[in-house]
Amino acid sequence: MSLLEQLRKDNMQALKNKDSLKKDVCGLLISAIALAQKEKGQPLTYEEELTYVQKELKQTKETLSLTPESRPDLIEETKAKIDILNSYLPAQMSEDEVREAVLKIMEEKNTYTPGPDAIEEKGLAKEKKSQGIIIKEIMAQYKRKTDGKTVSSVVGQLLAS
Repeated sequence: MSLLEQLRKDNMQALKNKDSLKKDVCGLLISAIALAQKEKGQPLTYEEELTYVQKELKQTKETLSLTPESRPDLIEETKAKIDILNSYLPAQMSEDEVREAVLKIMEEKNTYTPGPDAIEEKGLAKEKKSQGIIIKEIMAQYKRKTDGKTVSSVVGQLLAS
């Protein structure tokens, strides 16, 4: 069953359960995915469908960060929406798992060796040059399991230390 079919099924169940938030989230995702399929002229792959869920999740997290604390009702609703969106994504990596993956990539690329001056000894820029290479590798390997913001943060911390 494709993600679109699952969303349609969940949308119908949300209608029956009178769960307006889940119905709204499913409807939004169904619209985005169906439009993309129409534009492409063929069904999307599972990976392509997940892109739309991740995009909506990112926008919802930004909305949460911009919501004033004086509006606990909106904060709770947004958190519930984030939970619904996360239920359609594969399990996300924790920051520690991302850190382990980054260290592995850094060792493979010879951009990291334990020790305070290892990066400078190899003649690499401590942040920019190495950071882009590492982030690109991690995002290619773990594209659906983590987000770029987490990876960038972890790589920045490791290269700054």
